[in-house]
Amino acid sequence: MRDQVLARIIVLVAAVLMVGPASAQAPPGFSLVTVATGLDQPTAFAFKGPKILVTEKGGKVQVVRPDGSLRPTPYVTLQVNSVSERGVLGIAVDPEFATNTFVYIYYTTGPGALGYTGSPKNRVSRFTTGPGLAATSETIILDNIPSDAGNHNGGDIQFGFDGMLYVAVGDGGSFHEDAQTLDTLRGKMLRITGDGIAPQGNPHKLTVGARRCGNPAGEPAGAGPCKEIYAHGLRNPFRFSLRPSNATYLIGDVGQATWEELDTLVPGGNYGWPVVEGPCPFTATPNCDPTSTPYPVQFQRPVHFYNHGGAGEVGQTIIAGAFAENGSNYPAPYAGAYFYGDFNGDWIHVLTMDAANTVTSQSTFAMLNGPVTFRNGPDGNIYVLSIGNGALYKFVYTPP
Repeated sequence: MRDQVLARIIVLVAAVLMVGPASAQAPPGFSLVTVATGLDQPTAFAFKGPKILVTEKGGKVQVVRPDGSLRPTPYVTLQVNSVSERGVLGIAVDPEFATNTFVYIYYTTGPGALGYTGSPKNRVSRFTTGPGLAATSETIILDNIPSDAGNHNGGDIQFGFDGMLYVAVGDGGSFHEDAQTLDTLRGKMLRITGDGIAPQGNPHKLTVGARRCGNPAGEPAGAGPCKEIYAHGLRNPFRFSLRPSNATYLIGDVGQATWEELDTLVPGGNYGWPVVEGPCPFTATPNCDPTSTPYPVQFQRPVHFYNHGGAGEVGQTIIAGAFAENGSNYPAPYAGAYFYGDFNGDWIHVLTMDAANTVTSQSTFAMLNGPVTFRNGPDGNIYVLSIGNGALYKFVYTPP
């Protein structure tokens, strides 16, 4: 049974760079506009005024100028372990950047990294920015995130509607059962302040024996729950999305055997891995009929899912996307719709949802080599990063 991990696909992409058009079959009026090229295995990006910060798996955070060129000097170059799915995986600009100049980066430690102790771990660091948009200092705010087998690191970080920093963490690739336990950061969605502290409202913050598991000084002794945990039971939530219209979050959890899934984030929610995958018990052979198989009531059922094979929507590595909301330039039915992708399937699809995040329709949109991150840009367009093409794009609509 094939384990759907990004690392194996990344190796193939790096070796056989795709030849041909970056996009095909977008609906009439939509065009794929190149924002920046020449990126080396780009993984994530964040907007900073007219410039864009783009992380590269190997350690650099590039600065994309308004004209699309890369600045000769990166924002920062980190010492990372980039074996398998490790590396620089996520980035977020503080909403109060104008006053505090903070940028947050999720990366895997390697020789030369701040506080490196030999065993690769994932962490979130806060960087202070100096004149010219360059990092001047690093403060580790969340550490000790397991990266046991090199894969299933998660890696997305974004500021939520409440001003807190949300962090997606995979199960580490080896200890799947730990996604169901609360004494480890594996297989979780975390919620912290910009200082790395668990805020009020985290489900386990006040539990007797609770610990700050991501403490940069070292994980505290004991077996109490991690204060940072906001939800658990996830396999590899590589990317998640913010929906402004109802202030909710959608998690794209990459599956293993049969299903890819999209979940609404619920405080204290349990998403079932490794007991369930998508809409089915994980042990179902070859897979269940989601229309007739009872779903365990203790788990949050996905709002959308698709299979690794067969008819209909097919893919193997879901990439949570972005909503075309807040000043979207798109016409109906794309205005307000959800754009997401599949890394292995090289496609971008669109969902329409009601106010409760119930899917009302699904359609294909375009093909793109290895999409890894989507964001709704300040210009009202959906931006998407292609690791396969080493490029950042946006979809622009011009009435035909």
